[in-house]
Amino acid sequence: MSPDKHFVTSVLRRKPYLAATAVLTAAAAAMTQLPLVDDLGFEFAFLTAAVATFATGVMTVHLVNGWRTDSPRNTRHSALLALLFGLSLSTLLLPMVVMFVNSWISGFCNVPEGLAFYLLLPGISVLWATSVALVCALSVERRRHATLLFLGVMFVSVGISVFRLATQPPVFAYNPIIGYFPGPIYDEVVVITSTLLAARAIVLVSVLAMVAGLCTCFDPSVRKIRPSLFLKFRRGPDGGISRGGKQDGGISRGGKQDGGSAATGMAMRVLFLVSVVVLGVAYVYRAPLGIVIDRAHIQQTLGGHRQTAHFDIYFDTNTISAWNIDLIARDHEYQLDRIITYLEVPAPSTRIASYIYGSADQKKRLMGARHTSIERPGADEMHLNNASFPHPVLKHELVHVVSAAFGNALYGGSYWIGFHEGLAEAVDWQDAPMNPHEWSRAMRELGYAPPLANLLSMTGFWTAASSRSYTLCGSFVRFLIERYGLDAFKQAFPDGAVEASYGRTTAELIAEWEAFVDGIQLREDQLRIARQRFIRPSIFRLHCPHEVAALNDRGWQAYNAQRYWDAVRNFDRVLELEPENPSALRGLLYGIYRQGDYERIESVAQRIERPDQTVGLLADAQLVRGDTAWKTGRIDDARRSYEAVVNLQASDTMSRAASIRLGVLDREPIRDTIMTYLTAVTGHWRLVLSVRDAGDLAPDYGTGHYLLGRWLFLSGSYEQALEYLAKAEAIGLPDELVRQESLRLEAMAHFYLERYEQSAEVFGRMAALAGSGGEAGAGGVARTAEAWIDRCRWYQQNGSDGPDRQARRAR
Repeated sequence: MSPDKHFVTSVLRRKPYLAATAVLTAAAAAMTQLPLVDDLGFEFAFLTAAVATFATGVMTVHLVNGWRTDSPRNTRHSALLALLFGLSLSTLLLPMVVMFVNSWISGFCNVPEGLAFYLLLPGISVLWATSVALVCALSVERRRHATLLFLGVMFVSVGISVFRLATQPPVFAYNPIIGYFPGPIYDEVVVITSTLLAARAIVLVSVLAMVAGLCTCFDPSVRKIRPSLFLKFRRGPDGGISRGGKQDGGISRGGKQDGGSAATGMAMRVLFLVSVVVLGVAYVYRAPLGIVIDRAHIQQTLGGHRQTAHFDIYFDTNTISAWNIDLIARDHEYQLDRIITYLEVPAPSTRIASYIYGSADQKKRLMGARHTSIERPGADEMHLNNASFPHPVLKHELVHVVSAAFGNALYGGSYWIGFHEGLAEAVDWQDAPMNPHEWSRAMRELGYAPPLANLLSMTGFWTAASSRSYTLCGSFVRFLIERYGLDAFKQAFPDGAVEASYGRTTAELIAEWEAFVDGIQLREDQLRIARQRFIRPSIFRLHCPHEVAALNDRGWQAYNAQRYWDAVRNFDRVLELEPENPSALRGLLYGIYRQGDYERIESVAQRIERPDQTVGLLADAQLVRGDTAWKTGRIDDARRSYEAVVNLQASDTMSRAASIRLGVLDREPIRDTIMTYLTAVTGHWRLVLSVRDAGDLAPDYGTGHYLLGRWLFLSGSYEQALEYLAKAEAIGLPDELVRQESLRLEAMAHFYLERYEQSAEVFGRMAALAGSGGEAGAGGVARTAEAWIDRCRWYQQNGSDGPDRQARRAR
């Protein structure tokens, strides 16, 4: 047997290789019992990369140390390199087989993508770890020192990523050890992107640099790296490298040195220099590549900056106009004023940084959170998607920033995540269609409420469905503040010192809250709506959550782009993985309708109509049925379907849409014109003109004026919208929901035109109408209108720019 083969055989029998393989296989077996990780997908690849990097690195150090002391002198170091890289990759085979079998038993999600993640993350990570371990082992004499040096490099690499996560806005990280940390768990779409491919390619280039540098600087006589050899390159008498005219030891077969020929040495130097140049260029362009991003790059990319008395607002100039940012800036100041008033704290002494991204995709690229809004703990900074006014989560995130005034010393929040998020929900109290107390009561009655004691902790909060954990904790915190006062809660907030603040245990306070919540009486329609809101479980209890989320995302993108065949194909695939997925069922229903496949619509509607289905999907099915019946000339069937939608009371929007359709079915002269407008994909101006012309045929049809006013409002023509909305109100509208919406649009038009007194007056009429109607959710509508009246009065008192204008005047 040749020396190289003898060495390979001896290595395969050594404990380091067997131990590394056993550790990784055992880790994979353990992962088969963990939710979200028990599939050949991203999480499995992520955790395997973290374990494999350390296991193969330590293995490499031990094997290199054995090679230096025990192997024959004529064993080539090139054979060592090939062997170690092969061994490191081979340790990943058994873990992959274990998870593949487990995925086969439970049902595959996306095998090609799972294998790609496995290759990109642990596959490349072990090559990098092996290279680092080789350099460490050949740089020092003793194995212990080499191991410590390797571990030091690992921890420095992790530490750099952690430091960036703690000090810069992005919540994602590309790292040679773990590969990729995608950010918040609530963003379920995790796919292979061009940025990930670029980041892993850069890691491979670093591997080439280390291998080339090692081959160039390796001294076979002492089996150690000598950096000085990089600059010493002279041809020896046998074609090898010589130093001072004497040939080095380590002669291999054929009479040539293990150092290789002069051509090989030159090639290694060139490869090393090219790799270093590539790494340098990648470092310079790390932000444009999307791998390492800082505040400066985000601010430069967004392009817009608006300063107010208490805020530095950075916004995307491509999607947010000057008029919109004025509105956003004023609302920042309004919400801050209301928060500091409620929490009884002074305004921040420094400006709060608020980043408004043009789209969810842009936010994902720049800071890693696609649909999750983020407040940076301890940084007086928040990151939001651009959204309709008023921003739905601005107040929530701003509460996190302001509550730092009485938060913990580490990051200004609470170590009890239930208190941290619960306070934001309690201050940003939403009343329509139900408030968190009522939602919590519904959850408890329906059996969806996890134990509140678990939600107060970090692990319990994040492992529950977000819709449930945020709502329950918000209700609990609001209960504590209203019953025991704000001061007691402030004392308990930083570290959960409940007994010191309240003189009661957490269990006793939870029991009081449960008794309070259980005393709330709910109607059957409220329970139906709550079931729809809370039925979806946590991501940890879903099968193939990333694949389902990615397919749904692609499906809805195709639908919005009017590529209905692609949309239907993606939704069909989702339903193969998760047969009752509500988003896919809704998308499939509407996608088939837009395709014009009316025969299949009935089969999808029947699939939706089961006894335990959510009320929203039932309403969607009936609405599409009604629209299909109208298109095919079955007016009576359409009427029955629209009446069913109204009776379901799924949402104001659905009930209003069905009510308007019902109101026009018996108006034969204008029926087809109005129904064509209502069922169109977009409100094209020709359709709008046809609605206007229909008013001449039916002068008593007030809904036609309402539809025109609504279209003008959404187009930003507020003055003209007010004219048509006033005509609609004068003629009369079919029911209370349509009248409420007409008043809301009228009040908002006045608000956007900065006529705050008129806006408040119309909101007052809207509140009175909701309070007198007795409809489901009327109380929430009335309270929402009253909140708008408060906003109007504040805007009127503080000027169009609020404190910002006053601050500029003072300067």
